[in-house]
Amino acid sequence: MKKGAQAWTVREFLNDPAQVRETFKKIADIGYDSVQAWPPSFMSALELQDILQENGLVNCSGGGEFEEMIKDTAAIKKAVEKARIFNTRYIGIGTLPEEYRFTRDGYKKYAEALNKIATELKKDGCALLYHHHALEFISFGSGVNGMEILAEETDPEGVNWTLDTHWLASAGVDLVYWIKKLKGRLPVIHFKDYGIGGGTELIEGVNKTFAEVGEGNIHWLPVVDACRDAGVEYVIVEQDICPGDPFDSLKISFENMEKLGV
Repeated sequence: MKKGAQAWTVREFLNDPAQVRETFKKIADIGYDSVQAWPPSFMSALELQDILQENGLVNCSGGGEFEEMIKDTAAIKKAVEKARIFNTRYIGIGTLPEEYRFTRDGYKKYAEALNKIATELKKDGCALLYHHHALEFISFGSGVNGMEILAEETDPEGVNWTLDTHWLASAGVDLVYWIKKLKGRLPVIHFKDYGIGGGTELIEGVNKTFAEVGEGNIHWLPVVDACRDAGVEYVIVEQDICPGDPFDSLKISFENMEKLGV
């Protein structure tokens, strides 16, 4: 499995071409061999790819916008072109729009929409890469939640996944169960620890933190084993909020993953 860094972790250090070049050099110098990144507004995908190649980094996915792709096949073709620049077949999208989030029917309709886009992408040898958060685990009773609907009702060849360990832990679900459930359609996973901070005013309060891999409460060894068995290609470190320098956090996560045998 390749060890990578999500550009969101270092978003404050991507403000101009020189800074972008320096940032990805620092990521490579830590030891990472891949990233999940997007072109800043002042840079083309090709320019970003040149910088990544200079530093021996592979971009694990391109990006697309669900709202645009569901309305216009031209947007799908544009996403495919970007993915090809990065030499990947995966086109990442984020959490479902708000209109779909609150009902069983909403999740079913969103699954149908994902399949529609995936059908077009498959014509060009590409696949969607869906990144969830905790909200997809909304319960509809009888053991059914939104994430189960999306997993069961989307095309296993056309809709792949970026699971996120922190959001799985935040949702209170079994990480290993979900990694096993999505075996064969899980090319990318976000490694992000789930920590508990200091005390809260209310004893019922949960002061959760985004922690470096190995510095929080996730039991990592079974997670790593499950990822290996599931065929994960890229383990991507993403830390939404870092306690200090994000590059220091990325280094801590990298070193702990080395110890875990990633």
